[in-house]
Amino acid sequence: MSDPINYSRVKLDSDAASTYSQRKQTKHDQEMRMIEQGFALTQGIKSCLDAPCGVGRASIWMERRGIKATGVDLGDGALALAAQLAGKAGVNPRFEKQDLFALPFEDRSFDAALCFRVLHHFESVMLQSRLIAELCRVSNQYVLISRITPASYMSVRRRLRHKMTGKDVKQYPMSREVLDAMLGIQGFVPVGSVGGFALFHSLQLHVYRRK
Repeated sequence: MSDPINYSRVKLDSDAASTYSQRKQTKHDQEMRMIEQGFALTQGIKSCLDAPCGVGRASIWMERRGIKATGVDLGDGALALAAQLAGKAGVNPRFEKQDLFALPFEDRSFDAALCFRVLHHFESVMLQSRLIAELCRVSNQYVLISRITPASYMSVRRRLRHKMTGKDVKQYPMSREVLDAMLGIQGFVPVGSVGGFALFHSLQLHVYRRK
């Protein structure tokens, strides 16, 4: 029996999507720099799957740089706002309502697949593996995927808080070795990573290339 998928973080309505889009500018800028630095480690990308796309910030960024972006998400609110923001930016990514665990695209449909700020929402190794397998299946060259590092100050503090208060854990860190192994099973090798010193920066973005 497969593990149930938790869809509680999906931005289903417009209010949730709007709130997410109004995050702190400094945090937004930092994360967009990570994406830019991650793509700088790749070559020849002309098409990319943005999964999930959220409110479309990475898809818009890609389109502005000549990369044909296809953004997928389950949140109707997020997709509607993504299309609106893309229109204001003067670009036209393709946005679709799709499930990350059952993507409708053929094998190697895209030059790359980007999965940003998602993997850490799943505690189950089975779900983590399923998600990574789908990303690798549809990518012909690269997979860019983020993780929360267990070595960061924030991750350590969350674990201590959970032990002391029983407060629910909402982010599940993963070591680089485990992520490398999961991508390796799918035939991808590490190219590099960005995100700064892991002790102070929980979020890390890793780039993998098909062998």
